[in-house]
Amino acid sequence: MTMGGHDALQDEYREAIRRRVCSVCLDSRDDGTCGLSGRVCALEAHLPQLVAILASLESPRLDDYAAAVRALVCSRCESRQPEGACQLREAAACALDAYLPLVLDAVEEVHSRRRSHA
Repeated sequence: MTMGGHDALQDEYREAIRRRVCSVCLDSRDDGTCGLSGRVCALEAHLPQLVAILASLESPRLDDYAAAVRALVCSRCESRQPEGACQLREAAACALDAYLPLVLDAVEEVHSRRRSHA
């Protein structure tokens, strides 16, 4: 159960991501649940940091967002190898990397909705 504005906001981001990203993710089951087994989706594992990074940038270039995510999220991810490589990203198995444009859309959706209700 979530209480308080911060948790409610995180739930809004999570729901927007589920609608925009999880609905098209290759790891999604037919019933819409996550089909990953043995690991947590990178979007779920890093949601607070991810949202903070994406919300703090304003750039027309996706590369700027990708660079920030790799520097501030991927650098702390448990899937990252000691030398810095990421087998999940290289195998296109990291939802954070594969679906970053859709995640950006989801974050902007929440921001737009909140601005229109302010």
